[in-house]
Amino acid sequence: MAFDFDGTLSEIVPRPEDAVLDPALAPALQRLAELVGYTAVISARDRGTLTRLVPPGWLALGSYGLELPEQISASGYPDGFDPVAAREALDDAERDLAALAGRWPAARLEHKTWGVALHFRGGAEGVFSDPATFTEIEKLAAAHGCRAVSGKLVIEVEPVGAVDKGWAVRRLVEQLTPSAVTFTGDDLGDMAAWRALAELSDRMPALACGIASSELPPAALETCDVVLSGRGQLTELLGGLIDLAESWPSRA
Repeated sequence: MAFDFDGTLSEIVPRPEDAVLDPALAPALQRLAELVGYTAVISARDRGTLTRLVPPGWLALGSYGLELPEQISASGYPDGFDPVAAREALDDAERDLAALAGRWPAARLEHKTWGVALHFRGGAEGVFSDPATFTEIEKLAAAHGCRAVSGKLVIEVEPVGAVDKGWAVRRLVEQLTPSAVTFTGDDLGDMAAWRALAELSDRMPALACGIASSELPPAALETCDVVLSGRGQLTELLGGLIDLAESWPSRA
């Protein structure tokens, strides 16, 4: 059972460094970990931070799956990823992005291990909603061989060789060979994971769970099997997953 972190296991907060695992979810998450083969978190955050934020024993896949736990990758990266070349390209892109961000005083630049995020929450929402903003950042990223991806009031620049959460879900399934798989998320970056589950459903039980919000276009949730009206329903979802795990045939 895999989850996104920010906006799913944690409330969205103005400063990402202030996010913590929602304590109201802790009992249900602990019970799930006792019942299922693997619990995992797949996030745009770096793997070191995720490991500190989630309970012990969880598989943490950071940077959308670019940073992998040893259980599924001996090198810690996807096959073929060149960290030296990726680092150089990303550093160059970050310098240019910092200069660009100076035009938007209310926007905030966040340095990540394998990415750069420009946050527009807290005063720069109008800039984010202007299509020209993403187009400009996308061109900047491409000039350095990187790519730009949009989330809820954030645009991230990722390095050469970056992967997405759909790749991460498929890698987990390939390496761990579970009898079933679920993923729960709330953002545009989670769409790739939901699509991957739709593909995997031909091979195994696969449940894609999404959390709706005013910041997420309804069309983004079209491939989900379950859609929550907000994080307030997450405890109910976890209860349902616990019931499902407790009744799973392999436990008989």
